[in-house]
Amino acid sequence: MTGSCLPDNWLLPVLLPHEREEPPPHRRRRSHGRTAAAGQAARVAAVVRRHSYGMFNSPTRLITFAFWPLLDLLLWGLITTFLRRAGTELPIAASFFLGAILLWDLVFRTKNSVALCLLEENYSRNVITVMASPVTPGEYLGGAVAFGLLKTLVTFGIMSVLAWVLFAFGVLQIGPMLALYATILIVFGIALAMVVIGLVLRIGYAADELTWVLAAVLMPFAAVFYPVAALPGWAQTIATLMPPAHVFELMRADLAGHAAAWGSLWAAIVLDVLYLVAAFMFARAMFAAFLRRGLITRYM
Repeated sequence: MTGSCLPDNWLLPVLLPHEREEPPPHRRRRSHGRTAAAGQAARVAAVVRRHSYGMFNSPTRLITFAFWPLLDLLLWGLITTFLRRAGTELPIAASFFLGAILLWDLVFRTKNSVALCLLEENYSRNVITVMASPVTPGEYLGGAVAFGLLKTLVTFGIMSVLAWVLFAFGVLQIGPMLALYATILIVFGIALAMVVIGLVLRIGYAADELTWVLAAVLMPFAAVFYPVAALPGWAQTIATLMPPAHVFELMRADLAGHAAAWGSLWAAIVLDVLYLVAAFMFARAMFAAFLRRGLITRYM
């Protein structure tokens, strides 16, 4: 280049990028792994953000978000207050009824909050958009679980504060195992939600009612308000397979100040893990069948 201080071949590294030095293979793998993980996290966060917008921009959803938990709290709080004032002799503390409904609500709210994410896509005719997006089934389920957990924890926090203000019941009275008990119940609620999502994908709108019914059907076997021994023999067999039944039996023993006669924490944890893995596999299989069988045409 005449009259220039640059060498004649100054543009070659740009025009021939393949001649530039490549990073070592292990660095390329690490960089690709970080990029993929960041992309997955961004898509999961996008699912959470999408459902957050739908909830906060709808006053009716905000009302139902707080109405049913508050109704349960008032109902069982008033029952607990009546039993205390009446001096009724009970084998456990009357306050356990209030604590039990607070913790059972973790199962119910977790299941509903996660499963309703897919139902929201159904109602808003957004299923095709979700399927056409780069979001994978695993990422969508992860986003639904994250959004459901946020809703559940916020609701539980509000109910715990109201229980203290209205009925002088502190959820910490349950004891130092509260966090572990709550985790077991939340994981069980997530597993139920995965079952509901899988059935909705496979059956369609006919399975929507399972979102509300499934936890209610299982509640008698969970022994929320009474010991497992109060159940008939065949129902006790079912209760042994229910993580919440083990948790509530252990909680009653903690409040009574003696060792649990029935129930095992390890049994609850093992059952929780098995159910969660099986439920996620079921939901992913139903996602695959949903696409393979062309069931997406229901929403066209």
